[in-house]
Amino acid sequence: MAKLYEYQGKELLRKGGIFIPKGGLAKTKEEARKIAEEIGRPVVVKAQAWVTGRAQAGGVKFAQDPAEAEKIAGQILGMDIKGFNVREILIEEKLDIDREFYIGMIVDDVAKCPVLIFSSVGGTGIEEIARKYPDKVVKFPIDIVTGLKSYEARNILRKLEIRDELQSGLSDLLVKFYQVCRKYEARSAEINPLVLTKQGQIVAADSHI
Repeated sequence: MAKLYEYQGKELLRKGGIFIPKGGLAKTKEEARKIAEEIGRPVVVKAQAWVTGRAQAGGVKFAQDPAEAEKIAGQILGMDIKGFNVREILIEEKLDIDREFYIGMIVDDVAKCPVLIFSSVGGTGIEEIARKYPDKVVKFPIDIVTGLKSYEARNILRKLEIRDELQSGLSDLLVKFYQVCRKYEARSAEINPLVLTKQGQIVAADSHI
């Protein structure tokens, strides 16, 4: 089973119609500076590694300008994060976050179907979210033949008291997310956090597939 880097997973999401932050992949600190210049606003510099806890290990940092992005990139490239040597970094625009969510999908071998997991709280691992906020998490088994329907997505969101325009935007994203998972035969996938920006856009801030 192949694991995808964050930037690879986000590219699949983008192709599936899900918004991702503006950015690019760098293999040198000079490339990082150029991408930051093109973005033209504060950025986040993210180590690309098949591990969790990158931020705690120093592999995710914010930069206010291209010069700082270059400096941070030089620090992160070559880092050892839980035995993984960082050779690539993702430079992305810093989002103006209003609210965070969690969306994930796993193939449940016992139930013999995909299970969609959605939480109105995001930013930490789903296990911790479920432990702290059990009433904020909904799990929904999906019929592999019919897929996830729009009305089913809306019903998931209604259980979490998500209404109006936000419900419409998120239900559309839930359907697109499942379609991406199905198209690429993902056994597990998540967007955490899924961000609602202060400008009203829903964006996949992170991705693991």
